[in-house]
Amino acid sequence: MEVVSGEYSYLPIERVHFGPSSIAQLAGELDKIRSQRPFVITGQTIAEKTRLVDTVEKASGRKLVGVFSGIKQHAPISGVKQAISEVQRARADSLISLGGGSPIDSTKIAVKELSESFAKPIIAHLAIPTTLSAAEFSHSAGMTDDTSKRKTGIRDPRLVPRFIFLDPKITGDTPSWLWACTGIRSLDHAVESIYSPRHQPYVDTLALESIRLLFRNLKLSANNPTEIGPRLACQSAAWMSFAGVQSVGTGLSHAIGRVIGATWNIPHGITSCLTLAEVMRHQARKYPHRLSLIAGAEGQDSKGLSESKQALSAAEQVEELVKELGLFKRLGDYGIKRENLPSIARDASGPEEYPMALDVLEAIL
Repeated sequence: MEVVSGEYSYLPIERVHFGPSSIAQLAGELDKIRSQRPFVITGQTIAEKTRLVDTVEKASGRKLVGVFSGIKQHAPISGVKQAISEVQRARADSLISLGGGSPIDSTKIAVKELSESFAKPIIAHLAIPTTLSAAEFSHSAGMTDDTSKRKTGIRDPRLVPRFIFLDPKITGDTPSWLWACTGIRSLDHAVESIYSPRHQPYVDTLALESIRLLFRNLKLSANNPTEIGPRLACQSAAWMSFAGVQSVGTGLSHAIGRVIGATWNIPHGITSCLTLAEVMRHQARKYPHRLSLIAGAEGQDSKGLSESKQALSAAEQVEELVKELGLFKRLGDYGIKRENLPSIARDASGPEEYPMALDVLEAIL
């Protein structure tokens, strides 16, 4: 039996409301923090093509003092700065992020800037996610330089939202491809927690359950958005997938995704679809025992298979799931060329991991 030592850090999330119609708890939370001037930060599609902003205003039990809907994919800094200006002009006393990772990350950055890097009191952030990115559970936030297209980030435990609402009923308008690929992103969190060199039992338990739930519900929930049970199961899986990221970290799949995402304007969910299975194949050689655990969580019948074959089959099952979801792509589909690969590998890895990073990129070109 393996004996491990380590530490686990909890993030200062005050409360998570989950389940159908859990957004109805929004008014009560705003009352508790004495907020009468909530401001919504979201994206254009949600603001213009759904009625979710109206739903949020009704659930809040008060009039919104503003809505900023100019947040774009990968959170360009110009949009974040504009959002901050509008929040200040509206004299908002709480921020509600509505949408996927970009609005949620943009709101985190706004919280930091409005508090002058936490020197002043922090404005409350209430997150209402509509995808499976799990950004609402993260203590980091990414933003993109408009000119260089390079993604940078900030990290601080105080960045996490104070309140989170996982309501499957408000996710029905999320495009099927976006729901599915952000589900693979959550799978990426969970998988990389399992084979992290810093893995630990508490995180393992949650990550393996996340993998189990995603393999059983992601395809069903993407194809049937009105089926509340599978949608909520995937939201729970996204929540569990991020339980270990602060304490055990992420790996090469995430690192490559960060490099190629903003530069080639690839959604982070799609970057995981590109990278995860191939990174798992390489990690299967280093950590066959850890990957065999993943195979079991995926629901594979591994009777008679060696540990190394189970490990490789875990990667094959991830690739098969991506294909079943209609998300299988190559780097070349996004304009990435062979001559770009060495610089991507350098930016995504240190000297020790560079050969593996380059091999992965070659395989998925």
